[in-house]
Amino acid sequence: MPGPFAALEDRVNAAVEARLSNALASFNGGEAFGVVFDRLPVQLIDGYAESAGPEASFDIARAPGLAHGSVLVIDGVGYSVTGGLEPDRSGWVTVQLRKA
Repeated sequence: MPGPFAALEDRVNAAVEARLSNALASFNGGEAFGVVFDRLPVQLIDGYAESAGPEASFDIARAPGLAHGSVLVIDGVGYSVTGGLEPDRSGWVTVQLRKA
């Protein structure tokens, strides 16, 4: 049974996709959907990688079956999923990527 805020969370996710997306993605040849795409630089602290990019945020329902190693095509470029596959309660996910 969905939680009491499920409908509101769905509307928020749809609004974020519609208003804040800066790239189009597709998965397994499916319909394109909006993502918030960032190309984050690698930050080195004392010679160790603190964080690395790129990453994409979106509603996981738009990419059913997405798994580690899957390829998302974002603005015509293939990116392998390297992490971050655990969505929040609303279904919003931020996945870490590497050029495929």
